[in-house]
Amino acid sequence: MATIGLWGIYTGIRGNDGNVVCDATTGLDEKGVYFVGTDKNTGNLGSKTANITGLAATPTKIDGNNQVVDVSNPPSSPSVAWTANEINYLVKQKILGRKSNGKGGFVDTDDTVECPLIIVSQSPITRKKVYFCFGRGVFNETGHNVQTNTSTAETRSDDSLTYTALSYDKFGDKPYAVFYEDDPKFDKKAMFDMVFPGQTLITASEVSGVTGEHSK
Repeated sequence: MATIGLWGIYTGIRGNDGNVVCDATTGLDEKGVYFVGTDKNTGNLGSKTANITGLAATPTKIDGNNQVVDVSNPPSSPSVAWTANEINYLVKQKILGRKSNGKGGFVDTDDTVECPLIIVSQSPITRKKVYFCFGRGVFNETGHNVQTNTSTAETRSDDSLTYTALSYDKFGDKPYAVFYEDDPKFDKKAMFDMVFPGQTLITASEVSGVTGEHSK
């Protein structure tokens, strides 16, 4: 299915027990799922792009008797180049594994923080949502291009993170799954429970779509 637009992005922090951390201090949100919205009161200004690559690897041809007799299908290795207008700075430090020095600074560490990720787009025809889901992965920031303002314009430097997806047992040890709201068997709560085990953002009473995600 083709998609149109970037409706939003959800993420969180996975604990050592495999469940998301449902705490706003040690995790990202008390419900275990954090929505990067556009409410300035939350310190977010929404996302520009989420460029997903590596959903499939190039098959390898197997030769025999002077002909191609089979193919080997290597595992996929997805990654996401995420560009946001602004991500809440505390959230950004947490998903990057940086630690506070207690004086307003954050220091890089060797810790690996695993995060689930859902990227939401929409069908060009029905405007029903399409969910690109990753149960495990690691964020990193390779650079930040700071530029001078000019006499006629301000120069902004966006938040640009890379997400490297890992295999996930709830997806049959594959790194991703795609869910379609158009599908008659679609179950929003089941999807969120799969990607964010232990989450309480989406409850049974909210499956109809009245969730208020954009208010977060």
